[in-house]
Amino acid sequence: MSARALWVRWVLRASEWQRSVLVAAFALLGPEWAYALSGLLARGLYYLLPGLRALCEGQCRAALGKRLPEAAVRRIAAASWVHRVWNLTDLLLAERRLYPRTAARCGAVVPEPHLGELRAAQARGQPAILVSAYYGPYDLLPAILGCSGLRTSAVYEPHANPAFDARRQRIRGRGGCELVPLARALTRLPEVLAGGGTVALVADHVDERRGVPITFLGLPTTAFRSVGLLAWRYDADVVVAGVRRLGPFRFEIEVADIIRAPDWRAEADPVRYIVERYVRGLERIVLKDPAQYLWAYPRWGRTLVQHVMRAAPPSGEGA
Repeated sequence: MSARALWVRWVLRASEWQRSVLVAAFALLGPEWAYALSGLLARGLYYLLPGLRALCEGQCRAALGKRLPEAAVRRIAAASWVHRVWNLTDLLLAERRLYPRTAARCGAVVPEPHLGELRAAQARGQPAILVSAYYGPYDLLPAILGCSGLRTSAVYEPHANPAFDARRQRIRGRGGCELVPLARALTRLPEVLAGGGTVALVADHVDERRGVPITFLGLPTTAFRSVGLLAWRYDADVVVAGVRRLGPFRFEIEVADIIRAPDWRAEADPVRYIVERYVRGLERIVLKDPAQYLWAYPRWGRTLVQHVMRAAPPSGEGA
């Protein structure tokens, strides 16, 4: 084995050992201290990395700069990175705190009347597609669906660290949710929908090759056509939802829209209608608390990222 391979293996093992230590420490400290400490570390990292700060502020400014003053944009961008780090805190705390019998205590269940409607739809074999965004504690969404008693097949992208990926899958699959690797989504999702099942996926990515031209938060982008195609082909309901963090290990699930087959049957382009409508639902979720959106990811493609990085102020300015 090469020296590089040995080094990578050692780093992966060390990081997994560190996460195990954090799980034990968070269990002793409790959620309030766990989020306070991880938030402090996240803020320090944010201001130590000017490239990260420029990306977060640049995308946030491009999308929200006409709605909010510059100080608010910078505050939201910094807070969004803290929420990103809190996703790991959520997972580590969930390992000991999130089970079907405890989910309601922290708000990690789909609220009524939507839960009853979704269960009834599953009982009669009505296919459904639940779409969400990189918003709030999105990593917990499969676990929340499972703990709510909803049989769901959720698409996920495997983590590069196999040990952490196994831990994350174990937590997210709690409650019985099936986790579908991204590489299998093209074959597995049609199978589930054809059988009257429910699938869940994050659908705010940019698709620069085959996407539907659209705007998201006022900026031009191309949204995934696959959601509209699958819904149209299988007459599936499209449920637009997001998970919002309310406090230390306290959550709420917002259902922003439910799009059903009768809504698009009279449309000249039903696929575009579905895509346009679910994107507008995601916008409403994000705008309720934009600090919980992941501004650090290139949501609008490489062109916007290049623009905001060129326009970034000198290192340290605005910190």
